[in-house]
Amino acid sequence: GTSFNKAVEIYNATGAPVDLSAYTVELYSNGAAAPTASATLSGTLADGDAFVMAHGSASAAILAVADLTSSSVINFNGDDAVVLRDSSGVVDVIGQVGFDPGTEWGTGLASTQDNTIRRQPQICAGDTNATDPFDPALEWNGFALDTFEGLGSHTANCAAAVGQPLPLSEEFDNCTLAGWEIVSVDADA
Repeated sequence: GTSFNKAVEIYNATGAPVDLSAYTVELYSNGAAAPTASATLSGTLADGDAFVMAHGSASAAILAVADLTSSSVINFNGDDAVVLRDSSGVVDVIGQVGFDPGTEWGTGLASTQDNTIRRQPQICAGDTNATDPFDPALEWNGFALDTFEGLGSHTANCAAAVGQPLPLSEEFDNCTLAGWEIVSVDADA
């Protein structure tokens, strides 16, 4: 993948449609304690559906499933934290706000650099503590660079519970987070 093949996927397992206008996605670059970029979402996300936010210069395969593009927020590499927030606070986080791990969180395929990570199907709620230590191997499955198959959908083994937080799934080109799925991220980006 190239440095721009990045995406974050947000999955709705609440049991009801969700108004996304109450949600923002924030990027915390290089250990920043405050957001370096943010974007407000819009639209309605049906229960069991996924919302994909991609870099505007991502590959055609990623852009084909993107619901929103942002070249500022979806401009992360392995050491940047990404937060999903609503009016009540943090809904989910990938990484650790205010901490720079050097190059990545985790090791091997279950790391946030040059891999794709997807939240494990049994994880049914997001990490609402943005500053606690982050180990992707605890909740995420790791996949090789350029693993885009499945972007735009997520499998969860959770009973729907109205009012529960949206788990994230993030895909970066070269790195992936589950709950969020991250499709690989180029470390040089």
